[in-house]
Formats: sequence, structure tokens, C-alpha cells
Amino acid sequence: MRTALGFLLGMVVLFSACQKKEAGVIIVGSAWYGHAPAWVAIEKGYFEREGIEAEYQFVQSSTDRMSALTTGSAQFASLGEIAMLSFMAQGNRAFYWVGNQDIAPGFEGIVAQPYIKSVEDLRGKKLAVQFASSVDITAYYILKKHGLDMFKDVKRINMRGPEMMPAFSSQNIDAAAIWEPTFTQLLESVEGAHVLGYDTDTEIYEKFGTMTGPDVLILSKRFADQEPEKARKMLKAYFDALEWVKANPDETAEVIEKYVKQEPELIAKGLKKFVWNSASEQKRIMSDQGMYPQVDFICKFLRDGLGKIEKIPDYRQWVRLDLLPEE
Repeated sequence: MRTALGFLLGMVVLFSACQKKEAGVIIVGSAWYGHAPAWVAIEKGYFEREGIEAEYQFVQSSTDRMSALTTGSAQFASLGEIAMLSFMAQGNRAFYWVGNQDIAPGFEGIVAQPYIKSVEDLRGKKLAVQFASSVDITAYYILKKHGLDMFKDVKRINMRGPEMMPAFSSQNIDAAAIWEPTFTQLLESVEGAHVLGYDTDTEIYEKFGTMTGPDVLILSKRFADQEPEKARKMLKAYFDALEWVKANPDETAEVIEKYVKQEPELIAKGLKKFVWNSASEQKRIMSDQGMYPQVDFICKFLRDGLGKIEKIPDYRQWVRLDLLPEE
């Protein structure tokens, strides 16, 4: 009798544990500062207060994060606009676009070896860049500004941030286009390494005042459709944490140090340059008076400049601002 009762109690505990795990939300992202609200929401209990069990998983590239959401491996992500638009252009309807949490120009650009004295010196040299990402476009416009064609005048190598570190340190590449924190790590890895240009040196920044590929917030369509109230609670917790990040950059740096793996002083310095966008600002930002003109520009460039998409998507069909916290 005791054995049978113990077995039944064990099954109840196991079932409860499975249920709890199934109810969790998987958030995917990189070590970029722009993920600070998600980290703070986890570490300071904002998700927990809304009854959300959240787990953060590192997925380096924006494209891989999009894949995780569209295949159901994750429910929420912040990623680069370029990857989102590429999936939209493919007709992928497995996700919703629910916001833009920050504007942070000046955190990506081209870092060069000491012997590369100018952008013009990159002619015929190896430039590492993650293809079809914001830095791909940043590199294109920096080179163009100095009379170079990224596809003809440099040896463009597809490489992700973590792969750039050993390649740059061993001088197997002459320069790299990347964002923080790898950007600073490259500068510190080789004595005399220096910056050839930032995203603030591009035509896109001059036109719109944004980074090349602003951060966007993405929700799994399946998750949002099946559990809309839970999705709303999760976004409320996220934006509550964002407000705390905005008000407390020094304290935030201490909280997120283990995610970024940089000194808190350096993290805080970076966070203070961010413009964080509250939930109440999303209706303006996600409009023709906000970032849509920049999105239109990028869509045309992805089609006509990089040849990465064949058809410009009607990105407004993916927008779900009704899932955001009520003002």
C-alpha cells in the first residue's frame, strides 16, 4: 500500500514539475547590452511577480534567434531588425513584432589591425563581418563613404563575433565589423588596434539618427495566440524592468555583469549612452512618425543593395501592439 501510495505521490510530483517546465518562457539573445531588460527581469524577479518562469539562453546570431522562435524552441527574443525583415521577406508568419526597446548608435563599427591606417588601406584585405546583419550594412556604408565597394575591393569573410576574437588576435583577419561587447574586446586584444568607423558614420545614421539595424522585440506567434494573457504579462514585466534599467544604469551593470562578462564600470558607461523606449512610447515608435521610414530604407537596401531579399515585405502585418502593457 505504501509502495503504491509512494508511487502515486511521485507521479504527481513529476507531473507537477513537467507542468511547471512546460509553462516556462524561453528568451534567446546574445551578450549585447540591449538585452539588459530581460536579464534584469529575471534577476530582480519582475517575471516571477507576473507568474512567469523565464529562462535566458544564449543564441549568438539574430538569424538563429529568429529560427528558435519560428520553430517553437523559444517564445521571446530581442534581435536585429535585419534578420526579422529577412524572415518576413520569406513569408514566415510564425512570429509577431511587438516593439523596439532601445536606440543605441555608436556601439558597432570596424576595428582594424595597427597596420591598417585608414579605410582605404582595407583594399584587398580580409574584413570579417557577419553576413546579413546590421554590421554587414554598416561596413558597406563606411567603405562606400571612402570609395570602396564591399563586394569587389575587400575580401569579405562571414564570421560571428566569438570567432573574430582568435582570428583577430592571430592577425588572420585585417579588420572586423562587429558590435559590443566584442567591439571593445577586439580593441583590447591587440596593441594598437583602432576604430576605422562607427555606424554613426553611415548614411543611415545621417538620415534617421538610428543604428544601422535597431533592436526589435519578437514574440512567437504560437505562444501569443495560445496564451495571450501570459504574453501580455511577460511584456509588462519586461517593460517594468526596462524602466528600472533606464533609471539605474550603475546598478544594472552590477546585475548583468555575469551575462556580458565585462567590468561593471565599462558596462555602466555603455548603458548610459542608451535611449530606452518605454511601453508607452511604442505606438509612436512603431509608426510612420517613428522607425517605419528607416525600415522602408533598409528593406529597399536589402533588396537592391545586398540582394538578400527578392520582395519587400508588408512588415506592418506582423505588428501586434495590442499585446503591449496598457498605458
